[in-house]
Amino acid sequence: MALFSKNKRKQEYFSTATIITRGTYSRGGFIGDDSIHIDGTIYGDVKVNNVVIIGETGRVNGKIQAKQIITSGICQGDILCDSIELLEGSRSLSNIKANKILLKGALKGKIVCGGLFVHEHAAIEADIEAKNVSAGGKIKGNIICKQLKILNTGYLKGNLFADRIINEGGHVEGFIGRYSEMVKENPQLRQYEHIFNTGTETMLLGHNDYYVDVEEELGKSSSAQSEECIDADFYIEG
Repeated sequence: MALFSKNKRKQEYFSTATIITRGTYSRGGFIGDDSIHIDGTIYGDVKVNNVVIIGETGRVNGKIQAKQIITSGICQGDILCDSIELLEGSRSLSNIKANKILLKGALKGKIVCGGLFVHEHAAIEADIEAKNVSAGGKIKGNIICKQLKILNTGYLKGNLFADRIINEGGHVEGFIGRYSEMVKENPQLRQYEHIFNTGTETMLLGHNDYYVDVEEELGKSSSAQSEECIDADFYIEG
């Protein structure tokens, strides 16, 4: 299904949405232009130019690169995308870089994004750097942003650096400082300063940042693997 023989590596992309059913395991990466729905388990990177959907029984142990990601399952690996929704019940051990993030599940890692909305049921253990953050759940870690809104269900524990903070009744434990002062003292933050300082909807990532060059990716795979096929291993329970 996602195996590419020597003669077909550069012709056989995903022409329709690929479905990895529950009980199916894959050892090897997925590369393509179309969407993939994962209810099984993938050990390897997933790189597509469309949507990645991970169901409640789905799991990905590897990097995910896509236009949009919607997950109710488990992710363990770096994530790069335009937008991502981590739904209730989802669990992620990931560093995420995206334009927009909606988080309702559990996450441990690091977040860099344009806009972040944390639902009241979410639990995050991560350092966050964003333009705008709306926090309604539990966040443990440092937050660096231009504007921070703390909802009445929000619980934040860590250092907060923002030029504007709106607290609607949430709980905060930690030092509070200004984002602009934080940037001056940390040169590594300046790469996003022009984006976070603008009042427009400027995207943190452009299309080329998360776009997958399928030809190039398959070329890399062909040089790294055997001549017969990409080193992938599939089996189905039952």
